[in-house]
Amino acid sequence: MADRPYPYRSALITGASSGIGTAMARQLAARGVTLVLVARREPLLRDLAEKLRRAHGVEVEVLPADLTDAEQLTRVEARLTDAARPVELLVNNAGSGAAGVFANLPVDHEEAAVRLNSQAAVRLTRCVLSRMRADGHGGILNVSSLTGELPSPSLATYSATKAFLTHFSEALAIENRGAGIHVTALLPGLTRTDYFASNGLTAAWVPGFCWLAAEQVAAAGLKAVAAGSGRCVPGAPYKVAAALLPLTPRPLKRALGRYLWRR
Repeated sequence: MADRPYPYRSALITGASSGIGTAMARQLAARGVTLVLVARREPLLRDLAEKLRRAHGVEVEVLPADLTDAEQLTRVEARLTDAARPVELLVNNAGSGAAGVFANLPVDHEEAAVRLNSQAAVRLTRCVLSRMRADGHGGILNVSSLTGELPSPSLATYSATKAFLTHFSEALAIENRGAGIHVTALLPGLTRTDYFASNGLTAAWVPGFCWLAAEQVAAAGLKAVAAGSGRCVPGAPYKVAAALLPLTPRPLKRALGRYLWRR
């Protein structure tokens, strides 16, 4: 990010305990942004928060929560609506999705993925929008995925929720244009995080140049929401793919999905 002051002085990041969420926390802390870190894994959050305080002297609040649980989601909503401690940037980064043939996956796990990837993002976004519109200032960065642009066998629920999140974000970007609120959909491709290992996925056949670093994705997303871009696709190969996919006939997309599934 550039050296000029970042437009948001405070941020709440979900899924902050690893991967892209951690990278965003580090980059925002380096810019002096006050942080609220949300994730299920409290020890990892507390360790990250302490490191950021020591390195950058910023205020970091730890808010452990499982956003698939209604009561815990309500606690995060309450923090977002605390007028005494306003959040200027909301980062909906938390996401999950088990790999496998849908018919073989536990339905409770798939339902939880829908709640986390879609419902939680909707509810948290709704919490902050009214105040942001009243203030005429704010940012919402929703971490989606390029998998939402294709039929994705073995990731059917995950890719469907990411398609929802992308369209949701782009619609809100249009609705809030001119209101001083930036809403951005971040669509990374393959990114080096623990997501693949934790969900039993392998992608050894993918060339090295296709892999993105979490820091690269985070920087692109934070820059995009600050600039008011409605959509951000990091990495040259993925920018090309994102430009071509809308022009691709659906039968060809399905064929590509079948090819990737066999790999």
